[in-house]
Amino acid sequence: MSDIDFEHLREAIDGFDNQILKLLNERMGFVRQLGKLKQKTGGAVYRPDRERAILDRLKSINKGPLKDSAIDTIFLEIFSVSRDLQHP
Repeated sequence: MSDIDFEHLREAIDGFDNQILKLLNERMGFVRQLGKLKQKTGGAVYRPDRERAILDRLKSINKGPLKDSAIDTIFLEIFSVSRDLQHP
């Protein structure tokens, strides 16, 4: 592989990383709004049933190459950050 191929692949990966960051920040904006609603209504921040349903849904539509265990790892971290953002 030439340096040009490496550079092209790295630029593409950087572009995906930028999109992922943008989407995560958008997601966290909605998470904060949800946290405010939960504070008003007394809703629970930690909902393991909801997290499990999300993981199950994502794994059911996954076409790879990510393994189910990788989806669990990635999204459990996202859920953890989300819970932290929901606390006042």
